[in-house]
Amino acid sequence: MSTWLLDLDGVVWLSGEEIPGSAAAIALLRDVGEDVVFVTNNSAPTISVLQRRLERIDIASDPKDLITAAQAAASLVPEGGSVVAIADGGVREALTQRSAVVADDGHADAVIVGWTESFTYETLATAATAVRSGARFIGTNADPTHPTPAGLRPGTGAIIAAVEVASGRACEFAGKPNDAMARLVRQRAGSISMVVGDQVATDGAFAGVLGAPFSLVLSGVDHLAPVGVAAAPTLHHVVTEWLAANR
Repeated sequence: MSTWLLDLDGVVWLSGEEIPGSAAAIALLRDVGEDVVFVTNNSAPTISVLQRRLERIDIASDPKDLITAAQAAASLVPEGGSVVAIADGGVREALTQRSAVVADDGHADAVIVGWTESFTYETLATAATAVRSGARFIGTNADPTHPTPAGLRPGTGAIIAAVEVASGRACEFAGKPNDAMARLVRQRAGSISMVVGDQVATDGAFAGVLGAPFSLVLSGVDHLAPVGVAAAPTLHHVVTEWLAANR
């Protein structure tokens, strides 16, 4: 069995609303025996929240079908370590699974910054203090924007930039296209048929790290395909074209 790696935001949905044809495309892949794994740089939702969102648009999933930047970031923290987490539930869930302790002050083994709407001056000060004190500075992903039906909103990269400036230290990234995420994918997937994403700089680069084919969809962040990059309007177009060529 070979695997398709699908981004979620901008590929399967926009803010939880299905991009037309996504559920049907995934059903087609599964019908011909392809494995489907969702690989997302959105670190905010927990695995159960992501599963419920998929279920609402008629896509069944198992927890092992989801790999997140939150999990990748947590994998860089020692078992039982202390972490300042400027992030939402997905990161905190992943840290709990590693028996890590979420710290409330500026003294910790690591700082993880992920996407959150609860970013304040005080959380910035706490994170910057911990980083200046020697904590490992981990970002879930560098994406500067996040696609929504109303357009692009600031992404995790924008929050991380504030902590970098305040602490004077650069962040190391865990999510796509970085090694921590690639390790999780390799542990889960065998041969990879296709990586599908909406950003060449993130998803396309990740396909390159994995040595896998990449297809860009124009339903998310990138609306123009660079020369030499395979592109289609939506996931459904990618899947039907692949099936026509390979079945």
